[in-house]
Amino acid sequence: MANGQVLPQCGKPRMRAERTAQDGLGKEFYERNWTLIQDDLRDVLNQMFWDGKITSRQKHGILICLPKPRGNPTPADYCPITLLNSYYKILARMFARRLRPIMEDHLTYTQYCGIPGNTILDAIATVRDSIAYAENKNTPSCVLSPDFKNAYDRVLHGYLFKIIHGYGIGAPFIKGIQHMYEGATSSIQINGNQYGPIPVRCAVRQRCPMSMALYTLGLHPLLKVLEQNLPGLKMGKQERHTSVIAYADDVTIFVNSIADFPIIEETI
Repeated sequence: MANGQVLPQCGKPRMRAERTAQDGLGKEFYERNWTLIQDDLRDVLNQMFWDGKITSRQKHGILICLPKPRGNPTPADYCPITLLNSYYKILARMFARRLRPIMEDHLTYTQYCGIPGNTILDAIATVRDSIAYAENKNTPSCVLSPDFKNAYDRVLHGYLFKIIHGYGIGAPFIKGIQHMYEGATSSIQINGNQYGPIPVRCAVRQRCPMSMALYTLGLHPLLKVLEQNLPGLKMGKQERHTSVIAYADDVTIFVNSIADFPIIEETI
């Protein structure tokens, strides 16, 4: 976004091969027509970011519910996915990529999601190693996994914008994210029929490219307080202790004594 441009003169926007564009325009459209549309696309994205000219149609999403792999499904056994406009998704992916260095600088080793070089397998391995170490050393311990029900749906926008401002992110960048959420709506699609629109007044959207980054940044203060106030496990000659491990909203807390539970309860 330097020099007033969010998109370079050349180089196609990298989009995953997803059939989740609400307007039906997938990455194949951009690949085949790139030389024709690149200048217009750059101008549109500049207007969306700098001028906040994001139409209500571009902010509108179609929410579909995918069944989880369980038997006898109930409404709670469906995962909501939001189909979004292609321009909206391209701009959101640019925001997400520019948030990565900030996440790498500010998020501690407790959060494995969104940090370059870390994967969910690293988080699982750390939990496994911590349990094995406690067993070998006969250290009394308990592994606590709090369940953040409907985690993405309960993120308050005011809280989120205040938190990301605390990371030193500039006002124009935060304002660009705010423009993408202000006046956003969704319709629910059930059996081919759509119902809505419903205003989106809180939550980060499932399947939006920047939702994972925003959620992990918003969750970080909780992880930080737990890390600072719980003794956790110190394995071998490591200087740091392991109190909490997270991958997005999957959080694992290591408890050493009954005295740790009031700390956890108060923090949450």
